[in-house]
Amino acid sequence: MKSKGCWFSMGPAYRRSQKIEGAKITEGSKLGFITLGGNVPSTRFRFFAFQQPLAERGHRCRMWTSYPSVYDSFPKFGWRISQAIKRTTRELQMLDARWFRPDTIYLERGCMHDDRVRMDERIRRLTPRLVLDVDDAIFLTFPEKIRHLISISDHIVVSNRPLRDWVQQYRAPEDITEIPTCVGLSRYSVRAYTDDKAQPPVLGWIGTTSNLGFLSVCAEALRRLAREVPFTLLVVAPTDAPLRSIDLSGVTIRFEPWSAETEIELLHQMDIGLMPLPDDQEWMQFKAATKLVQYMAIGIPAVASPIGV
Repeated sequence: MKSKGCWFSMGPAYRRSQKIEGAKITEGSKLGFITLGGNVPSTRFRFFAFQQPLAERGHRCRMWTSYPSVYDSFPKFGWRISQAIKRTTRELQMLDARWFRPDTIYLERGCMHDDRVRMDERIRRLTPRLVLDVDDAIFLTFPEKIRHLISISDHIVVSNRPLRDWVQQYRAPEDITEIPTCVGLSRYSVRAYTDDKAQPPVLGWIGTTSNLGFLSVCAEALRRLAREVPFTLLVVAPTDAPLRSIDLSGVTIRFEPWSAETEIELLHQMDIGLMPLPDDQEWMQFKAATKLVQYMAIGIPAVASPIGV
C-alpha cells in the first residue's frame, strides 16, 4: 500500500490497492470497527458518533461491538461464562469480517480486556490495513500487548498529546494521528438559562461507575462550600455505589442513573461541571477529559484538576 512515498506491508488475507494518507480513507471504502462495548464512553464518542457521517460520505461500515462490554459480565452467568460469551461474539464477528472484507479495520485498544494477542493477530490477517485507536493509558495495564499491537498496526490514532508522545517511542510521527475525543454539536445544544434565582445552583458530575470515586478528590471542598452557599450536587452514573464511601456530609446530593437517552437532558440541568482527578496516579496523565468536552459543548463552566490534557 502506497502512502506519500511510503509502503506498508499488507495482511495475507487479500490485497487491494487503496491510496491512504495518514489516517485518511478514500471514498467508498469498506470499514470495520472493533469496539469495546455499546455503553463504553470511548466507543460512543470515538466510533458510534462517526458511523452516520461516514455512511453519508459513501463508506460502508460495520460495527463489531463486544457483548457484554469488555469490562462487564452478566451477573446471572458469572465472569467465566460471560468471558466465553464475549469470545464467541468476537468469533462470529470475525466470520462476518471474512465475508465483509474490509479495506481497513479500526481496533479500539484490543479485542479483549486481557493480555492475550492471539485474537488481535487474527484480526490483523483479515484486513490489508489495521488502525489501532489508543485513547487511554491501557499500556500501563497491558504493556507488552499494547506494544505488540502498535508494532503490527499500519497506523495509530491517539486522543491527546501525552498519548502521542508515548506512542512515538515505538512508531514514527507520520504513523500517528491525533484525533481528540469530541462530541457532535447537533446533539449537544447550548444550555438555556432562566432568570429564576430562587433555585440553588447545580454542580454536576457525569461519568462511569469506576470513575465516580474521584469525587473524593474534591469532597472536602464541596463540604466547605455547602457550609457557605446552598447548592445541589447532581451525580449522573450507572450506579451510585461508590458515593457511599465518600464523605459528602452536608452536601445536598441528587443521583440520576445514566442512560444515553437522558444524558444531555441531565447535562442541561447543571450550572457548573466538575472533573476532579487524583494527582498520584500515572493513568490520569493520559485521560481524554471527555467530561470537560461535554460540559463545554453545552456552554457551562467547568472546574477540573490540572492534570494531563
